[in-house]
Amino acid sequence: MALSRSGLNQHLVLVMNEREYFVISVNHNQRSDRYIILWAANDCGYVGRIENAGRYPESRIRSKLGYYNCGRCAVAVPCDVIERIAVPVDSKFFDTDDGRWVLNNRKNWQVILRNVIERPQYNPEPEYRGARRRIEE
Repeated sequence: MALSRSGLNQHLVLVMNEREYFVISVNHNQRSDRYIILWAANDCGYVGRIENAGRYPESRIRSKLGYYNCGRCAVAVPCDVIERIAVPVDSKFFDTDDGRWVLNNRKNWQVILRNVIERPQYNPEPEYRGARRRIEE
């Protein structure tokens, strides 16, 4: 499908204005973790610092919704939502003392789960201090 020059420009404007999402790892977070784990860019690994996390365009998330937002492994949340709840990392927590991370607590998981891109296929069961323990199948 070929786009005219004006059609291409309109498409680029839509893509450039597309909302971006962080993918939050549900299954890589444990109740003992101080911070929540996010996906790195290009589906390649995990990070804690939001400045290093992958920023995924909405079209990419929606094209593989069952992968990025299944609920059991991961959920996709708008970047602006996560940026609002991120805090400076504790001094000497990691290799550097910079960056903003998301504390692994009930309050932040409530914000995350209220703002997922769509209701996931599976009910997310994040682990954080005070969360109900999972019953192993």
